[in-house]
Amino acid sequence: MNKQEYMYNLFEALRPFDEDVRNEIISDYEEHFADGLANGKTEEQIVEELGSIDELIADLKELKGKGGDKKGVGFDSMDISKAADSLVKGIANFVGSFAGTVTKGAEKMGEGFADGASDFADSFTKGVTNAAKEVYNKGSEFAKDLSDSYKATRKTADGASDVTTEEGSGSSADCNEIVVEGDCANIYVTASPDNVARVHYTNHGTPNQQLAYAFECYQKGSTLYGTAKRKSFGLTNFFKSLTSPRIDLHVEVPRDYKSVTFKTASGVIQVEGISARNAVVGDVSGDIEIKSCGFETLKVNNISGDITIDGVNSDVITAEAVSGSVRTAASVAELKTVTTSGRTNIITRNVNKIQSNSVSGSIEMTLDGCDGFNANASSVSGRINLLCGESNVNGAKSGKYNLGSGRVQIKASTVSGSLRIETR
Repeated sequence: MNKQEYMYNLFEALRPFDEDVRNEIISDYEEHFADGLANGKTEEQIVEELGSIDELIADLKELKGKGGDKKGVGFDSMDISKAADSLVKGIANFVGSFAGTVTKGAEKMGEGFADGASDFADSFTKGVTNAAKEVYNKGSEFAKDLSDSYKATRKTADGASDVTTEEGSGSSADCNEIVVEGDCANIYVTASPDNVARVHYTNHGTPNQQLAYAFECYQKGSTLYGTAKRKSFGLTNFFKSLTSPRIDLHVEVPRDYKSVTFKTASGVIQVEGISARNAVVGDVSGDIEIKSCGFETLKVNNISGDITIDGVNSDVITAEAVSGSVRTAASVAELKTVTTSGRTNIITRNVNKIQSNSVSGSIEMTLDGCDGFNANASSVSGRINLLCGESNVNGAKSGKYNLGSGRVQIKASTVSGSLRIETR
């Protein structure tokens, strides 16, 4: 099948669907043909990559069927807003990848999208109408004319998109635990003003990106769950290749919860002003920031993003990162940090025990209000400096050192990074 035949069949198959969804798909397919031909592919090869139109239509029906599901309790709203337009710059690589760069790339595509949405929508509608006439009146020229229609529309509207968001929310007044997870969502957590737990979902993506993701908020026992994830059933290449949209989850947590868990794969996590017995925060490629909170235990894990813990009171804190840095400024009894290549910076008060390990990252510790420490310090090729009042050890070798009162127990090691411990 060549491009002309394929695009005609696609156009006809999409007629029953909403205009914004239809326009986005046709525009993306046209651009994929243009990119493929420019890279030396044949029309037949591109058709094979794009896949079955029947499967695409089946996926569209399935996605739209699941889009309005409401599960569990406390839903305030689950209204899907219509799009003002549907500008998307191309389908990403069909192989795709699930990493932070995808989300950042999707956000960059949205930069500068502001005014002119109404004019663009009108222009796009006219483009579709003109294209439809060409289908019936000039079948042999369909592919070229359809491509020109959308390219002209895209040229007028470039940088002027204002996509209406999809939103949903859930709440509960009788939970004492909360779990919030997202594939590519940014998670923003604050204290609840009225002691009611809430999760609010906003998808800033295009209509088809909104269709491909699902938000659920439900209560099970004493736990409120909020999730924003890509729908899991088999999808055609078109939906698999969509870049991840920007999704925001705004969470409100009541005071003194039993446990809180916040996890995402490629978004930022910001937690501020909450208290809970136990807290778990995890990310893959986004930064984590935790401010002005109180916990009994706090566990934070990240792969390639940074971890910042500032103004936190906790009995035990564990912070682990692979290539990201770890910075803690906390009042904590027991602290453990682990990095592979990221830098570790610790400022702590009221601490009794610290364990800090790194492979190639440097480690710096500042112990506020501390009159001494006992350190088991190790570095293969890095420099070790220990400072406690008048008791200073500069350029030390690996070993055990007791400075001042020796009250704080420290075990710190790095292979190639430097190590510095000081009191103030």
